[in-house]
Amino acid sequence: MKAGDLLLSAYRAISRDVARERKRRFPDQIRLATMKKERLALKDRLARHQPATGSTLAMALRILSRAKRAFA
Repeated sequence: MKAGDLLLSAYRAISRDVARERKRRFPDQIRLATMKKERLALKDRLARHQPATGSTLAMALRILSRAKRAFA
């Protein structure tokens, strides 16, 4: 498994955790803020790690934008 794949799976896992926390009756706002900061840091690392080729970059951006819309 490549480092980019690990970053992407970590990003998705944190996104699921954020969604799960939001669905709680009384979400922990501090925990949510911490997870969102972690998710943003992972997104930045993932963007830096991906090669800047057209198709790969477009695919990574589509995945991240879908995840952002789904868990925002």
